[in-house]
Amino acid sequence: MPLDALPHSALPPAVAVPFPASTPRLRETWPVHRRQALQLLAVSLAFIAIWSLIGLVLTHTLAGSRFVHADVSVSSWLARHRTSGWNNLTSIGSALADTTVKVVITAVLASAMLWRWKRWREPLMIVIPLVLEALCFITVTTVVGRPRPSMSLDSSPVNSSYPSGHTAAAVAYAAFVVVLFWHTPRRWVRVVAVVAAVAVVMFVGLSRLYRGMHYTTDIVMGGLLGGMSVIVAFLILRRSESP
Repeated sequence: MPLDALPHSALPPAVAVPFPASTPRLRETWPVHRRQALQLLAVSLAFIAIWSLIGLVLTHTLAGSRFVHADVSVSSWLARHRTSGWNNLTSIGSALADTTVKVVITAVLASAMLWRWKRWREPLMIVIPLVLEALCFITVTTVVGRPRPSMSLDSSPVNSSYPSGHTAAAVAYAAFVVVLFWHTPRRWVRVVAVVAAVAVVMFVGLSRLYRGMHYTTDIVMGGLLGGMSVIVAFLILRRSESP
């Protein structure tokens, strides 16, 4: 009997030939194109303008006000109540966000992510916030030039205390949590990651405050700078498939 005479249900099913999905080359996964680069530039300029304006208000308009006096009194109180134990502990907290440490940590994590996922979105999610906050911090701290507290325990090549670059970097570490959320649906892992990120930020910020390297407002504005840098990176990279 010819095949065309057989009922349709009697014909053998078509055999699907599997084709391996092609893996895009690494350069094809680069998510920062002209539009994203312009967005990052615009955000950087906006951050510099906003943070500089707030810093100049603190150091000029509000100089001698009760607000600034309270800001200074916190650092003075901590300086009067220092102990050797807290000195040693806060030295560790401060070192967690030192320039060399944050660069090494970010480079290692970014390299591991690039090796694991063979694309740029995850590595850039932790690199962009750090670069963004660092560029803004360097510019703002130069423009504002707020003197550090006189009772500081450490020395620094940057003599301006506003904003806190260490705190900004500590918050930028939280970008790793964003990557974790992209790949881990387990609630307990997410909770642990968030708690750990918050603990690192608190440890670094309080350590810098205790050691007299910053005033409270420096810590707060540094934390906001780091947090906004993470948010901006997330908003730009979440649709990284679009050129």
